[in-house]
Amino acid sequence: MVYWIFNAMDSVSKRLWDYGGSKKLLTQLLDEEQQRELEREQELEEERQQKRPPSVRPYEPQLHNEIKALCDMHGPMLNLSKLTSVFCPIADAFLGTTLYRECQPHCWQQNLWITDEFKRVIQTYRESLDPFLRPARWILIYRNEHIIFVSPFEANWLMGRLHDLYRKQSPGELFTTTLRLLLLRTRRDQSIIVNTTTLKIPPSIGPDRGAVTFPIPIEWLVAFFIFNGTLYFETTDEQAAYCRCLGVCPKPRTEIEEDAIEKCWITVDGFVKKSEHRDLLQLQQCRFHANPLAFDRKLVENRNNTHAPLISHVVIQYYHFSFEQKVKSLGFTSNLNT
Repeated sequence: MVYWIFNAMDSVSKRLWDYGGSKKLLTQLLDEEQQRELEREQELEEERQQKRPPSVRPYEPQLHNEIKALCDMHGPMLNLSKLTSVFCPIADAFLGTTLYRECQPHCWQQNLWITDEFKRVIQTYRESLDPFLRPARWILIYRNEHIIFVSPFEANWLMGRLHDLYRKQSPGELFTTTLRLLLLRTRRDQSIIVNTTTLKIPPSIGPDRGAVTFPIPIEWLVAFFIFNGTLYFETTDEQAAYCRCLGVCPKPRTEIEEDAIEKCWITVDGFVKKSEHRDLLQLQQCRFHANPLAFDRKLVENRNNTHAPLISHVVIQYYHFSFEQKVKSLGFTSNLNT
């Protein structure tokens, strides 16, 4: 009996040896696997280190007297084009980035501005400013004629000053200068707040108090959408105006547009280059001379810190997909349910 037990144990041991190998071999394999895992983790960490922006020094914030003068409701209107040390055309926000050469600086609306403080972010002269492009969150509507993007530091002062003027406001004295928050629409059914009358500073809450009711025209809004890298639209009118501003001819197409494709008036991504062709295709509101879609896509990626595949970008998607398909898609589409 004992002999049978030892014989069985030898048989089991032999099978374990045949199938499992030596303990030393298993340990060696485990060590090699751990080493490979450590090497993979080290490679990932090196990639993360490479993607991090360089160490930089931020600019010290400044509040110029010209910014304070924007709150003067009774004095003469400032000539922003002559105050170049404080106010800059909106395209100057891309100076020092790889986007500036593609943004077509002279094609933006003349009443869109940024402050020098908005433009100044970090102290550097060699590094690309792509990772430090300031988000566009606060705008000042100046006398209901000019749009000025301001920094959070400036917005904080303007907020307090305009609120103080609102508290001291005389009956029937309506303001035409307001500070507004502009949110990036990253989800469907999300408000961007900029036209919410009660959330302006000062608010529009009555016929004889606060600010004059001034909804921002859609032609100005689409410039915000481009500059802010928006992902969604609230209405089909916004989406159509966005495409007209970029000079894109989307689907579904009319017979005239189909004929224009055969004549090569419309490029493969939907852009219409020549002005005479835009007139025939009702794209007179296009502001760009050259195709802006590559710039627009890069700006969407920068603003949202994400990759925008060509077929899922909102403009390209408008071009490639039918109206119903865009509503059902999960990519960068507009919200058409409101």
